[in-house]
Amino acid sequence: MDARAGNDGAGNDVTGNREVIVGLDPRDRSRAAISWAAEEAALRGLPLRLVVAVPWLVDTQHVDAEPQRVSLRAQAGRVLESAAAWATDEYALPELVTEVYDGSPVAALTAGSRHAQSVVVGSRGLNRLEEVLSAGSVVVPLTARARCPVVVVREPPAGRARPRLVVGVDARSPSAAALGFAFDEAAVRGVALDAVSVSEPPVLPFTRRERARERQRGLLAETVAEWSGRCPGVAVAEEVVSGDPLQELVRASTSAVAVVVGRSHRRAGTGNRVGRVVRGLLHRAGCPVVVVPPQ
Repeated sequence: MDARAGNDGAGNDVTGNREVIVGLDPRDRSRAAISWAAEEAALRGLPLRLVVAVPWLVDTQHVDAEPQRVSLRAQAGRVLESAAAWATDEYALPELVTEVYDGSPVAALTAGSRHAQSVVVGSRGLNRLEEVLSAGSVVVPLTARARCPVVVVREPPAGRARPRLVVGVDARSPSAAALGFAFDEAAVRGVALDAVSVSEPPVLPFTRRERARERQRGLLAETVAEWSGRCPGVAVAEEVVSGDPLQELVRASTSAVAVVVGRSHRRAGTGNRVGRVVRGLLHRAGCPVVVVPPQ
């Protein structure tokens, strides 16, 4: 393994060809995000990049803010050193890179997402109001803007997850990118995949509701069959559910390794808008959430 320092901030260039990037928050002592990212890098044989961003200071009351920046960059270096040592001890990594980035965490990780296999961040469980008011909130804007899958990892629950991934599928307009990532991830991790399609209950007579359900099952089966042919080693279960998509995916997440969802085309590039279901999962899911941008 090659453990080395990456960009020291002078060039502000978080890049890498097919690497796994994990953004570290110096205030968060959890190893959950690092663990996911390191395992992903080890399984795929990819470099792991650990990034701590040091935002520019905007306090105009102090004429010379350089001493404070030096202190913050030193703290970032210590965080990276500790995280790198832990990841090296726990995982067989082909390469490990550490980086202090001068600028905002969102800018750093969004830039890196142009070339990464995935970007991984932790979540301190901010509620909606805290998310809006917190200057350090990274999850939603990063998820909205990233060019690669973003994995949001909370501290793992006490219970053990079943060896399965969950992918949310809109049977009428399935996300090829999300399905492709989910099948590939299930294959890499050696777990089963549950394809869950949820639709709001239609206000129809019972017979017509059943026909609508059958059509949805057919669409889901057709979509899954196409991807199963590309990944024949992945065991897939299909589930058609009538109800609120957010509620049902939260339910499915309570016993999963991760839940994978696609980011809508119409949401791309529109600030911090990620859609109700994605935003709700980021706050309420019982496992890591993988948000995959459109191709």
